[in-house]
Amino acid sequence: MEQGLAAVVQGRADSLRGVGKLEKPVRSYDALQLTATQRPTKASLLIASYTYSVSKGNYPGLFSTETGQLDPNLTSLYDLPDLMANRYGALGLDRPHNLKVDGFYAFDLKKAGQLVVGGSLRAQSGIAHNVLGAHPIYGQGETYILARGAAARSPVTSQADVRLAYGYRISKTTMVEAFVNVFNLFNSQEEINQDENYTFGFVNPIVGGDANDLAHLKTNDEVSGQEINATPVKNKNFGNTGTNNGNIGPAQQAPRAMQLGFRVTF
Repeated sequence: MEQGLAAVVQGRADSLRGVGKLEKPVRSYDALQLTATQRPTKASLLIASYTYSVSKGNYPGLFSTETGQLDPNLTSLYDLPDLMANRYGALGLDRPHNLKVDGFYAFDLKKAGQLVVGGSLRAQSGIAHNVLGAHPIYGQGETYILARGAAARSPVTSQADVRLAYGYRISKTTMVEAFVNVFNLFNSQEEINQDENYTFGFVNPIVGGDANDLAHLKTNDEVSGQEINATPVKNKNFGNTGTNNGNIGPAQQAPRAMQLGFRVTF
């Protein structure tokens, strides 16, 4: 019993020494934003912005964007030295290009009220994806087989929204308004997420490797954790539309939706 406890304590001590040698957490975001505002007439407004950004590091933040682990400050990161390999690269929310355009026009109907037509356009790069495997202790999606962001990005997504509102003033301080909003007007259904699990088998990361090295990926024994001469089974859905562990959010853009509303302002 004492020998078993000593082995556990020794193992924890060895892990702590290993963690102390790991790279410090890095999460950097650099961006350049251009914004333009124009009033073509007194009754209209246009606002446009473009952002180029780079988000890189080995630490995604308070929760894991790859596995969806919602344990602020208690994610699996830095728990074990072998979890840290290949962690540096494009972070889960890295979208280099982001375009936003908003505008409206207000029609003055005099005594009949006011009609406002507006719209917005959003277009952004897809997110970077990873090549993940399972870890004997922490489960699927915890081993970065290749460097973070080594898989292909999701495609560029875009969405157009429109708004039509009619307002009628019943006094100097009170107005009633009815409106309709249409989200995703053209019903775009591009991929947002994809399945990053290359395999559900226990594997070692390929440090410094690329996609060509995946053909030589070997399996770890479930009990001993040692590499064995067996080829892992590839996940047939890898790289296709989907999510990791089923908890990272939607896999595709939300379909077209409509909102009807009524309000009174005073």
